Amino acid sequence: MILDTLYTFSKRTAILLWCFFFIILLVGKNAIAKMQTPDTLNASIRTQLLDEVVVTAFNRNQSLLETPGSLTHIDSRLISRVQPAFNLLPVLEYVPGVFAHNGANNTNRITIRGIGARVPYATGKIRAYFNNIPITNGSGETFLQDIDPALIQSMDVIKGPASSVYGAGLGGTIVLKAREPQIRKSGFSNHFKMGSFGFLRNTAVMNLAQESAATSIVYSRTQSEGYRENNQLHRNAFSMVSQLDANENTSITSLLSYVSLKSHIPSSIDSLTFENSPQLAARNWLKTKGYEESKRLLAGLSFSKRMSKTFTMDLSGFTIWHDEKEMRPFDVFYQQRLSIGSRLKLHKKLKLGEAQIDLFAGGEVALENYQYSNYENLEGEGFQGEIISSHQQNIPSTNIFTQADVKIDRWNLSAGINLNHSSLSYHDLLKGGNFHAGRQTNTYAPIVSPRLSAGYSFLPSHLAYFTVSHGFSPPSLTETLTSEGAINPEIKPEKSWNQEVGFRGRLFTGALFYDLVLYQMKVQDLLVAERIGEDAWVGKNAGESVHRGLEAEGQWTVFQQFSSGIWAWRELSIRANYTYNHFIFTDFVDLDADFSGNKIPGIPDQFLYLAIYNELTMGLFVQAGYRYVGPMPMNDANSRFSQAYQLVELGLGIKRNFARGWHIDLSVRVNNLFNARYASMILVNAPAFGQASPRYYYPGLPMNYEAGLTIGFR
Repeated sequence: MILDTLYTFSKRTAILLWCFFFIILLVGKNAIAKMQTPDTLNASIRTQLLDEVVVTAFNRNQSLLETPGSLTHIDSRLISRVQPAFNLLPVLEYVPGVFAHNGANNTNRITIRGIGARVPYATGKIRAYFNNIPITNGSGETFLQDIDPALIQSMDVIKGPASSVYGAGLGGTIVLKAREPQIRKSGFSNHFKMGSFGFLRNTAVMNLAQESAATSIVYSRTQSEGYRENNQLHRNAFSMVSQLDANENTSITSLLSYVSLKSHIPSSIDSLTFENSPQLAARNWLKTKGYEESKRLLAGLSFSKRMSKTFTMDLSGFTIWHDEKEMRPFDVFYQQRLSIGSRLKLHKKLKLGEAQIDLFAGGEVALENYQYSNYENLEGEGFQGEIISSHQQNIPSTNIFTQADVKIDRWNLSAGINLNHSSLSYHDLLKGGNFHAGRQTNTYAPIVSPRLSAGYSFLPSHLAYFTVSHGFSPPSLTETLTSEGAINPEIKPEKSWNQEVGFRGRLFTGALFYDLVLYQMKVQDLLVAERIGEDAWVGKNAGESVHRGLEAEGQWTVFQQFSSGIWAWRELSIRANYTYNHFIFTDFVDLDADFSGNKIPGIPDQFLYLAIYNELTMGLFVQAGYRYVGPMPMNDANSRFSQAYQLVELGLGIKRNFARGWHIDLSVRVNNLFNARYASMILVNAPAFGQASPRYYYPGLPMNYEAGLTIGFR
């Protein structure tokens, strides 16, 4: 069935592209081999070997080819080639199983294996960490957009609830690693980028490195007029990472990130507007000149101490602060979040006979204080009136984990368990009116999430693995409150069991990396958000769903630097991934409507991304990308589907190093080369009020351009 679907989709376009690229590359590679002498051919073969990839996703340094679990590693080289403008979402196109909706500068949604597809305007049910600092709040909402792309060194995306040491997120975990100052030389660089629709971005980076201490400082300023009405953006971001080696056994790392932005909101539109005038904003959001204005601070300090040759302790503390205002047609919304917490990890290495054993234990405690209030928006004109409501909640949470990894002969075994305990304290601060909730508390039962994974190297550089794991996601505050504003103690967290089998390895003397995984997830106590107003929901546990799929990715370094002429190739590489999804409700009844057997909305049945990168030794480079996204249901009833679409991007540039440490990079890029019309985000189960049509669509950008210039010294 999968092969039939893959063969027929979009008039066989993807198959033709695959065949074209592989035929050209095979013919070209054979021709090159014939032209080379034996000596140069041997040199070419040696340079084909891909760099050894070391990941830390499961809380220790480990070769990707020895890691029994489904994950994708994104390194700094790929991030620099993508050059994301506003957030990290474009980088996620390289990760199979991950689908990112990008509705506006401040409105996006990331899903992993279909989890989080029903969250209206944000990323939920997926955990994320930045240098061991959680950027997921107590309600399960992740603020990945707060992290400036210029600060990221690498990214590991764990798919499915497969990480006991990071809280067993229902859909998976995204682990971000900040720039490492100590691996860089002292110097500075400035990257200026401009593009269509008034887009301007300037990023300045300074690295200060000494023998035992180093610091990276990044400042970026971004602005855009936007493609649509009421779509302007102004953003400033400052970040600093410092590392200090007090002695050979002790290191300290500090992180500070501050973001200030104002982003206007065009909101979603109906199908008629999407087809005829996609640049328009929703009328009510345009009338009120809706926007989000926010300040966000993230700070952390980590301490690592090697107590002995076999025992290490890592201790970190963190704080996160958000202050936001949102002007909306129906009200003016204010919110403040303050989170503080600490994380401890102990690591012990053992050797018993031929077995190498790594033992981990630790925990994470956090307390989040969340205050929010609503004010009248007088006649929807954008003028603040009387206060409507005022609330406060405190969410304390504790994660305790333990994990054991064993390597013996060709086997890599890993077993872990996570224990989570959390509660919600809610206080209605505004007295008066027909109902006052007062103070209420709800404590969830402890959740135990085990994980067991085994990998076997059946050939050198080839791994087969199997994983069974459990995950959960806490309900958000809106899902726990009744329509009257009281806490519903019957609401339970969503839970799931995940099983997967995968194969990972290298072919052609290491030049081709492949990763293939089949999985099944069963989600219980499915949370359904029932809309009772334009921006009001109540939640209930309404059923079960099953998520089955296939994820495949490949990286082929066809060659690296053969010949020595001025026009010789330095690199020709291909990266591709394909995802097939089969997500259905197995038991789902909502308001007397039975949706059992229907597809889960907000996720395409398949998507593919293909990228090619070609660089000459004189610094010229060309890169191209192709993306196919299949149709997706837009509501639980499966009565409406979005259209499949294809996008092509093309970029070229030059990178040159000069004497005395200076370097210059110049590039231009065209996105959506053939001006396809598509929806970059779907509002699942969009409501219709009065005579208005439901507003499902956030239109994607038409053909647009970018140009960048980097000047640096090191």
